[in-house]
Amino acid sequence: MRGTGMTTGDAVRRTAAVERGIASADALFSMEGIPEGAVVPEPEGEAATEAAVERLGSRFARLDGQVRHALRRTRDHAGNLSSDRLQGLSEIVQNAEDLGATDVRILTRGRELLVAHNGSPVRLPDVLALAMPWLTSKAEQAESTGRFGIGLMTLQSLSPHLEVHCGHYRFRVGDPDIAVARPFPFPDWFAGDTWTVLRVPLEPGVLGADEVDAWLAEWGDSALLFLGSVGSVTHLDEQGRVRHRLALDRETGEPFEAVVGGQSADVETGEARAGDGSRWLICRTTVPSPSGITRSHKAVGSTTAIAVALPLGPDDAGRIYAGLPVADTALSLCISAQFDPIASRQALDGTPWNRALNELVGDLWTAAALWQFRRDPARAWRAVPLPDDMRDSRDPVAALERLLLDRARAGVSHGLVLDVPGYGPLGLDDLAVEDETLVGVVTEEEISRVAERTAVLPKVARDEDGRWREVLADWENHDSAVPVTVDLYDALRLLDDKTRSPQANIRLAAVGLASNIYSSLLSSRWLVDSSGGRHRVPRPAEPAVFTDAPRGLGASLGFSREIHPAFLADTDEARSVRTWLRKREALLTDADAVAVIRRLAAIGAAGSSGPNVLRLTDDQLIELRDGFARVPDHERETLGRDVGHAIRLQGHRYDRAGKREDIDVAPARAYLPARLDSSEREESFAFAAGRTAGLVWLRPRYAEVLQRGGAGMGARKFLRLLGAETAPRLRRHPGARERFTQSPKGLPAEVISGPRARTDALRVLEATFTLDDYESPDLRAVASGIAAEQDPQLRRRRAAALFHVLGRAWSRFSDHDEVDAVYDYYAWQNRGRTAVFWL
Repeated sequence: MRGTGMTTGDAVRRTAAVERGIASADALFSMEGIPEGAVVPEPEGEAATEAAVERLGSRFARLDGQVRHALRRTRDHAGNLSSDRLQGLSEIVQNAEDLGATDVRILTRGRELLVAHNGSPVRLPDVLALAMPWLTSKAEQAESTGRFGIGLMTLQSLSPHLEVHCGHYRFRVGDPDIAVARPFPFPDWFAGDTWTVLRVPLEPGVLGADEVDAWLAEWGDSALLFLGSVGSVTHLDEQGRVRHRLALDRETGEPFEAVVGGQSADVETGEARAGDGSRWLICRTTVPSPSGITRSHKAVGSTTAIAVALPLGPDDAGRIYAGLPVADTALSLCISAQFDPIASRQALDGTPWNRALNELVGDLWTAAALWQFRRDPARAWRAVPLPDDMRDSRDPVAALERLLLDRARAGVSHGLVLDVPGYGPLGLDDLAVEDETLVGVVTEEEISRVAERTAVLPKVARDEDGRWREVLADWENHDSAVPVTVDLYDALRLLDDKTRSPQANIRLAAVGLASNIYSSLLSSRWLVDSSGGRHRVPRPAEPAVFTDAPRGLGASLGFSREIHPAFLADTDEARSVRTWLRKREALLTDADAVAVIRRLAAIGAAGSSGPNVLRLTDDQLIELRDGFARVPDHERETLGRDVGHAIRLQGHRYDRAGKREDIDVAPARAYLPARLDSSEREESFAFAAGRTAGLVWLRPRYAEVLQRGGAGMGARKFLRLLGAETAPRLRRHPGARERFTQSPKGLPAEVISGPRARTDALRVLEATFTLDDYESPDLRAVASGIAAEQDPQLRRRRAAALFHVLGRAWSRFSDHDEVDAVYDYYAWQNRGRTAVFWL
């Protein structure tokens, strides 16, 4: 042919190639679906390719009106399938993965969005699939996860047209259905000659580069976790500079075997790292496909691939993948399988196939978690589900989450083995853990000893966020394998361990105090004195107190112990212990005499017999007197009488033969001798009593003793404060008994050795009891002694002395000179007043 450089033979061959291209287009359009493989010959050359594309366009144009309308409406509405208007970008990446691409590039410029990849080139069936939304060239490819037609048509949210440029293929999908696209220039640095470039024409303001960057940032590097070929997705500016890049560095790990779907499977492992520091352990395997179950619009191969990724870094966002992310999960793990997604690819479909894959995923996840616990247990806890992670939903992802929660409880807990230094591999049942309150308070050896277990859960197996505790708590509530937990009650038994240092006991005691657990602190010997001796906390009625130095009244009385310096340390724990001991008045740090006196009073109030009584020397008595000067007025009288029961001074008494006997006496039970009485000798109670048997007297020498020491209370006032008396004591009659509940005790009218006058008086009143009656055995004994006195003159003088005593003390006696006379009938029935028993 003249002027064209083409021979007649070339023209004929070209015409023949065009005819073959058109024939391929016709054959393809007439098929039902698109089977896998080279179903029709590919067009040869640019002209044949354009002719084939034009032929497909004309075949679409000749479709019946309703069919053509339905196809166009379906395509037009594809943009509404997903709430993510850039969903088409993920579909391009997925298709690039299926085509073996290693690099995907994006360029947003002017009024167009360009996406390029270096995967396998476009074929004629792909052209048809792009024009028919629900037709895919991948239905027969079991391993593929992308969808050509409906997937890429989600780009309709950006533009009604999509252009594809690859080799001789230049076509436009939209209106009309398929047409040959005009060539357009793109930079050499953006795509090579063999690359596939997709062009989306844009109206002004529809899409900006910043929005693409934001979408990629949200998608994240982890979107590429389970891709086998695509290694990077890069957004470039118009000068070829990187705006945003998604990529992962990968490293192959050690494989292991696992049981998946009831069969042994080889599991490949690897580590993926993102630029922001996020890391994942990826475990993948291929297992026999679930038998007897078909997929939704996809072929089922003899095997199916599944994979899980456990987080190793700060990124713990969970996702479910069907190649690329499909749905989010609350769990800190990523899962990939040949799931059937719904049309929008934003959730899983509730198909039997997906449910069967869940079981396989559960097996692989269990094995991966156990593998990770052996390699890096501290990070493994993050991938273990907890009840709070579960969503209240019935969708397939929620079902998978619940399945993994059950697998964790039943499978991971019992199969978990940790390498414990010094002991080797141990299961959870062989280990112990301490309650959170005991961290840093007890040693690992102590924990294992108290729990009676081989070892303690190693610190390297615990995550810093404490999720391990939450997981173990959940497992314990569901009959899973767990370590024995040593709680505070268990640990407080260590306080009796003589090998523990004072500092260790202080730390443990402080934790007990913070939890208001006092029983072990009161029963154990954990207080240490300056010599290393171990003691219990002194009870209120015990003559013992700890001090910071051997000084003051406590030291003088001989019952203070100097506490170990560790208890005086400037630490929060030591301060807490000191505060508690001070509140119990078991520790004095300022030579506080009042606290010592209160402890003496508690001893006396608890009973004045036994080993706790203190026999005071003269110097101790003087120091005690001086200490009382610092006791508040409102406490002094009560404390004095109780202290008078706790101490012993020198005294004497007379036996029935009138013989004097020197004894130690409690001031609160003794009487003052005439020398210490304020009255004249022959008007004193001592003179009236004479040598009456049974009464106890303090030694007269205390008059001189208590004159020493300078200022302070005089001997008589101080001894009276301690309970010594100068007149007979009254006491409640011991014969009174409880007749009616919640009523005063009553003393019967008939009492052995009781006054006859009382019995007669009650008979006149028709009373059977008296209430709150008192007696005075000492007064009765003295009166009997006076009556038995043989010397009439002495008898009269002693009797006169007794009347003087009663007269002086009548203000006290008069409060108890009459009582209520009552009759007992269902309750006390008042019959009037009568003289008290002692009168």
